[in-house]
Amino acid sequence: MNYIRELNAFVDWLETNPLEATAQTLWFHLMAIANKSGWPEWFAVSNLTLQAKLSVTENTLAKHRNTLVQKGRIEYRSQGKQKAGKYRIIPFSAPNLTAKNEVNHEKSDDHASKIAADREVLHEANLAEKREVNHEALYKQNKTKRKTNFSLEIPVRENFLSMINELNIKCRGVWDIDALEAFVGIMEPELIREALKRSEMKSVAYAIEILRNWHAEKIHTVQVLREHEGKRRSRLRGYRGNVVLMDKLPASIQWQQEQERLGVPMQPREPRTVADDPELAEMLRDLHRSKKAGS
Repeated sequence: MNYIRELNAFVDWLETNPLEATAQTLWFHLMAIANKSGWPEWFAVSNLTLQAKLSVTENTLAKHRNTLVQKGRIEYRSQGKQKAGKYRIIPFSAPNLTAKNEVNHEKSDDHASKIAADREVLHEANLAEKREVNHEALYKQNKTKRKTNFSLEIPVRENFLSMINELNIKCRGVWDIDALEAFVGIMEPELIREALKRSEMKSVAYAIEILRNWHAEKIHTVQVLREHEGKRRSRLRGYRGNVVLMDKLPASIQWQQEQERLGVPMQPREPRTVADDPELAEMLRDLHRSKKAGS
């Protein structure tokens, strides 16, 4: 079974056979599991695993699974409450191909896979070369060439779907995948994968929001992202290191400064002596008496 061909066929099939987003996401997850398992005819997946991937209840899972069965996209066999159910993906390719056609398809698929792999290697080499050159200069001098490199026909949908599945990222279906792929040609695929890494256990919508923010800040490569975040951390460290500590003035001084600021005239105080205070005056008399008695 050809993974990319089946995904494209499913997207085309949806145009005349609309499904709810959860049913679409269930099909994508089953395809990813079958791909990882080496495309067995039947494979077992527990309800709890699929419920966790879809964030739905068991009844909701059963509802959308039945929809896919009725639409002829999967087959399902229950093995009892204590065992995982078994699934079979019903491919879009015609089941009555001759042996010769099967061989030709396999050769064609192998050739396409080799081309895709070669393009991936070339793409990674281009990115490595870009990291050694000033990004702004490269953008000005080779703007057209850089855009072409970002637009290579790499099987990005397969790569993105695998990451989404591995990182348990919620996906609302083909709309999320299309929105994610819209950034290919604008940003490096590695930058899109970086947004997915930062969206682990969240959602594709969260990753798309990250990409929109980066695009608004003119961040289109991983290198520029690293430089941007490094400068921001340096600024934060600078702010923390320049904190000025000021001693707090006494309340009486603060009150006096506030009065002066408001323009309130200060009333001159009459001079006072010890004799003006009865308690102090009595203490002073006691001191004089003790001196006289001692003399």
